[in-house]
Amino acid sequence: MRYFFLIFILLIAFLGGCGSKESASVEKPSNALAQTSEERAVEIVEVIPGPISYTLSAVGSLKTPEHVTISPKKAGIINRILVREGDRAKKGQVLVQLDDTDARLQVERAEARVREAGVSLEASRIILSRYEKLLESKVIPQQTHDDINLRVKLDETRLDLARADLNLARQNLLDHQIFSPIEGVVNLKIASIGEHVNVAPKDEILTIVQMDPLELEFYIPEIWAGRVRPGSQIQFSAKAFSEEKYSATLQFISPTADPATRNVKMKAMAPNPHYRLKPGFFAEVTLPAGGNPNGITVPESALFSQEGKMFAFVVKEGVALRREVEAGSRFDGKVEVVKGIQKGEKVVTVGHEQLNEGMKVRISKK
Repeated sequence: MRYFFLIFILLIAFLGGCGSKESASVEKPSNALAQTSEERAVEIVEVIPGPISYTLSAVGSLKTPEHVTISPKKAGIINRILVREGDRAKKGQVLVQLDDTDARLQVERAEARVREAGVSLEASRIILSRYEKLLESKVIPQQTHDDINLRVKLDETRLDLARADLNLARQNLLDHQIFSPIEGVVNLKIASIGEHVNVAPKDEILTIVQMDPLELEFYIPEIWAGRVRPGSQIQFSAKAFSEEKYSATLQFISPTADPATRNVKMKAMAPNPHYRLKPGFFAEVTLPAGGNPNGITVPESALFSQEGKMFAFVVKEGVALRREVEAGSRFDGKVEVVKGIQKGEKVVTVGHEQLNEGMKVRISKK
């Protein structure tokens, strides 16, 4: 009797277990169906093509277009240095005066020789005039007249030589003054008053740097080099005056790219009338690089990254479809889409975090 009672208990337990499994298998499909049919609330934006202006950012540095070392044309002793470090120098301004005592004496001697040659020529011409009258009267022979005529020509040549020597003497005197070849600022004083300076090898006296305009040098990637043109206006800022914007005109695009970096050198000229900017300053540059009249842009929030690729969700007939996209330029909270999205499509901007391919969506208003 006890044996039959145990068998009865085991049978009841077995039948109860089978019933619970059946109920579980019925409930699971109903839950999955509920998840698939559930709509996700999202916000979208319709893609409308519009004009895009490309701007390129780069870093560069300011340089002086001219850095001149002042050396003497003539050897001599420095009498005066007429500028100090930091002084502005105008083009043609006298900077240094060498001792010119000997040069002045040479000018005086050359001037005397010119006067002497002039007097001799004048006397010869007077004699020639008299001889021409005597020749007409046949008082003197032709040979005598020709001799005095030759003398006049020799005196004219001597006068020309004397004048040439005078010009050389004056130039020699002028060379004892050293003029500024550019407009700029005296950057360094090397020699001192009373010091003897030589020509060969040349001794350095001063250095002058051009300050207006300055040269802005920077590099851009080779893929952008074809989009910029000489004459373009660019903007830049310097760390010393970070809140100010400066303009420059692009003047040079290198015909070659750096083989190591594949970057192309650019040079622009930046006006600097008040000398605020300094050679050597670091500059952050922005320059125009063309545009696209029918560019496609989406808000930055519409794009997300997975495994190193960019994606977005578009909505078609209430269903979310994932698209791989190629992004271009970024500006003002938007991203240019070069590939992957077409005009007129509706792109999810809010809620894509909870979406999967093929999910139903419900458009919610902002």
